[in-house]
Amino acid sequence: MKLILLTSILLGTFPLVGAQTSPAWERVYTFDTSIIEMNSELVTYGGKDIAHVRFRWTFDEPEGLNSDPHIKYKSQLEVLELQCTDKRYRPYEITYFDENEKPLRKEEMNPPGAWRQFGSSAIMDSLFTAGCELIGRKRNPPTLVVDRDEEKVVKFALSFFESLRRSKDFAPIIQTFFKADYLAGYLRDHETNWFLNLDPATAQAAGAAELQRFYTASLNANYLSSIYFISQSARIGSVPDRKLIPDDLIHFIDQHHYTAKYSRRQSNYDFIAENIDSLDRMREYTSLLEGIATLMRKHVIESRAEKSQPYLELLDEFSLESRTCTGECLGLPKGTKLFEIVMPIFHLQLAEVNNELKIVSLIDNFR
Repeated sequence: MKLILLTSILLGTFPLVGAQTSPAWERVYTFDTSIIEMNSELVTYGGKDIAHVRFRWTFDEPEGLNSDPHIKYKSQLEVLELQCTDKRYRPYEITYFDENEKPLRKEEMNPPGAWRQFGSSAIMDSLFTAGCELIGRKRNPPTLVVDRDEEKVVKFALSFFESLRRSKDFAPIIQTFFKADYLAGYLRDHETNWFLNLDPATAQAAGAAELQRFYTASLNANYLSSIYFISQSARIGSVPDRKLIPDDLIHFIDQHHYTAKYSRRQSNYDFIAENIDSLDRMREYTSLLEGIATLMRKHVIESRAEKSQPYLELLDEFSLESRTCTGECLGLPKGTKLFEIVMPIFHLQLAEVNNELKIVSLIDNFR
């Protein structure tokens, strides 16, 4: 479980957009000096029979904004809200980009504008038709043939992810979804350090409650900071701009007693990634992580990070494989079937324990 925020965001190495697959764009209209493309991968739903589809307008030459002609944009990303059954649509939001694909201005329709009926504009009718066909394909995808065990695993994983999305806190999630003694399995696995920069001897010496608190704080700080910075990736490209790190987060880290004790007045944050080789240092580090998670939870909620396009594009990334333990693994007996699931941000391993699926390990996908 790599601490993305602590060791990568602050050091400027987090692979945001570069690690993601670019969405597929399908051309739906051609002008003499511009084209319109539709994002054929991403559809989001906003209510009963309402869906949002994204269209990108790209111009041969920069255009001036109607509200400020001095500002020139090369493309615009327009999100249309469609009601296919009633054959009507309306703009939801528009973002303007310069020649370097840097966002210039975002206009959200708040309150929403009036609905427009199909047939009112030839261009918009073409977009409406393409958008509704896409929605139909997304709502009625080809049937995926999986066996009963795999279907059960997929439902469990999606339930886990949805519960985490609602709570934004691993504490209740661990109680519900994780194997009761999963930490003991971590400690018995001498090939992988599941606690990353926590020294294995220190982990062994820690009490169960302290180790649980450390691990929960680590997961929360990682999960929440990942969501936030992924949501900002459209603004920063593949390399994060440190100016996007919230000021209160920087202030909190700089003023924390862990920083005062272990930074040795370094000009960077390398000390945060250092080996934690004592119980006292682990306790102070846990306090630092808990404070970071509290701040990042606030920023995730305020920025609506989970509704951002970069984050939503990740939600299609899901894969499932299975394997059988050839020996004892994570405290499980030889012959146990493990299900390995890659989801946005996380890589899970599941197993049946007393006839119930449980998570036996979790790491992030950037490890």
